[in-house]
Amino acid sequence: MKLDELHGRLQCFLDAASPEAIAGLTRAIADDLGYPSFIYALRFPTMFAEARVVQIKGYPDAWLERYWDESYYAVDPVIDYCSHHVLPVHWDRLVPRMSAAGRRMMGEAGEFGLRSGVSMPVHGPHGELGILSFARTNDGALSRVALARATTMVQLLGAYIHEAVRRVEGVVEAEPVKLSSRERECLRWAADGKTSWEISQIYRISERTVNFHFDNTVEKLKASNRQHAIAKAISMRILSPHPF
Repeated sequence: MKLDELHGRLQCFLDAASPEAIAGLTRAIADDLGYPSFIYALRFPTMFAEARVVQIKGYPDAWLERYWDESYYAVDPVIDYCSHHVLPVHWDRLVPRMSAAGRRMMGEAGEFGLRSGVSMPVHGPHGELGILSFARTNDGALSRVALARATTMVQLLGAYIHEAVRRVEGVVEAEPVKLSSRERECLRWAADGKTSWEISQIYRISERTVNFHFDNTVEKLKASNRQHAIAKAISMRILSPHPF
């Protein structure tokens, strides 16, 4: 595939208007690479204890139904890898680090034609995790060049699918909460374990004033207490370590 053709196919994801359109574009590329099955799963937090999962499906429905019924996501070695890395990986590279439960899960996936594959993690700016996987019965019929081509393509494609899915599924950021610079700094010090009195000494203001800033912050973030406000500020990327 020439560079201009590749660019054109990737640009099509920017105009995709539905999950079905994204799936169709992805399937065409996966087929060209020799991978008849694919999936893109996007997990993004709605709360610290909850998350929403969106899927662009090109895996057998019977396998996906079993996967969720058996809660295989809890032992899936692909998810484990992608949660901690940013580079694509061929599944055979995961074998040494698989748990016994993970091995059983992957063995069962093979019975559905998902015996060999490559996966790409996509870590979004708001805590979301996307995983794009291409799968096939085995890699025996693919040359080393074809495997390298699939690895490169899944790496390029991951970001385009991620943005397309976020747009189509309405995964948009909430209206930003505006905190004053002093409210933000009080939260930052509290996140580092400082008490109201200690923060008051840092800024040479009264402890009552510090608590006033915290009360305002809790109200603006619709939090139940100071700790909840810190957690929400971190999840909303209002609060981040210096210097960024």
